[in-house]
Amino acid sequence: MVGESLSKIRARIEDLSVDGGEYWVVCGRTGVCPVPVAGARFPDRETAERAAEAATAYRAVLRRWDPQAPCYDFIACEEPARSTRTVTPPTTGEPASLTGFCHDVAAAVFETLSAEGYADLESSIMDAYCETADAIDDPDDLCLHLLRTLSFELGARLSESEQTAILRSAATELTDGDETDRPLDATLQRLQRLDIVDQYAVDAHTDTAAGSAWTVTITDYALTSRSASLPTLPIAIDLLGRLPGPALTLSDPRRLDDGGWRFDLAVTEDGESGGLVRVQAESG
Repeated sequence: MVGESLSKIRARIEDLSVDGGEYWVVCGRTGVCPVPVAGARFPDRETAERAAEAATAYRAVLRRWDPQAPCYDFIACEEPARSTRTVTPPTTGEPASLTGFCHDVAAAVFETLSAEGYADLESSIMDAYCETADAIDDPDDLCLHLLRTLSFELGARLSESEQTAILRSAATELTDGDETDRPLDATLQRLQRLDIVDQYAVDAHTDTAAGSAWTVTITDYALTSRSASLPTLPIAIDLLGRLPGPALTLSDPRRLDDGGWRFDLAVTEDGESGGLVRVQAESG
């Protein structure tokens, strides 16, 4: 891995923050309070300045993987009621949860590609992303476009075994620390909280000889594109973080009449993983 990961920088900022703090960090040019300091408050100016330095480092790392990410000049500000100068309360600019998740996934994948010697693939992904990113204004859509591009390019340029190796390594940077005996539900609930999926249903298979298998239905999937393939990367990488050992296979995607998706997911102790970045839907 190269340098400090985005998730670790965000954790450092969270450690500095307190409830009801008198200071925040904001862009001095725009008044925007973006990820990773959105909604955070700090106990004093010195701590806020340390958070501003960390936020600057965060955006610098982010722009290595996403040149379209905005630049900000972070400064520490005191609450207007406690300050002699008037400061407009900051606007968020970017939803912390969805944007942070997309940033974490993209950075973890790019860092893994870099560490494993896939420099040409890194460049190809960013070239494909930048070809159309200029036409996208919404921060949510821009982040989702990056994940969609990652799914397509990794699927087109890497073998299934290479995809598995890259995603397993990247997933170690993304675990959220939640322990559960229902990892699939935990993954889908997380994606639901992030508005990557709207509703979901999980139906367990009863005739599985080894391991576990389910049919999963999701609606309003944010990564759906015009292509006939289902981008599975955000589902798979979160689930791999919860299930680092077993083989994981996503297969047989079907596009539903309401625009949703239905696919099969299997977890086995033996065998090869597959369908971790995108899965082609059968025509007809």
